[in-house]
Amino acid sequence: MMRFFVLHRLRNIMNDHSARFYRVELGRTTWEVPERYEGLQAIGSGAYGSVASAKDKESKQNVAIKKLARPFQTTIHAKRTYRELRLLRHMNHDNVIGLLDVFTPERDLKDFNEVYFVSFRSIG
Repeated sequence: MMRFFVLHRLRNIMNDHSARFYRVELGRTTWEVPERYEGLQAIGSGAYGSVASAKDKESKQNVAIKKLARPFQTTIHAKRTYRELRLLRHMNHDNVIGLLDVFTPERDLKDFNEVYFVSFRSIG
């Protein structure tokens, strides 16, 4: 049930429902991202996911993309995913990263297992 709720919320805020995706291997993880993000390079990983840097071809910005690890494995994971989405979406502070985009390559609820968050990445 929580998976359906999060998918419904994602569909309401995702920027482009018709985006074309491509796959890339980073470390031991397969990433499936929209073609607008190019030059993916692994930055790091942790308990809740992996992060890669990329260039957004549309905005010409450097971005960080976070792939959440098993966001719907349990109800607790699903709630954590939803909470992070809600908090990042509504944050507006200089010391907190903002959410630029949210996407999933899946188009069907039964296949919905991946969520990616995109935020601005400053280089320097």
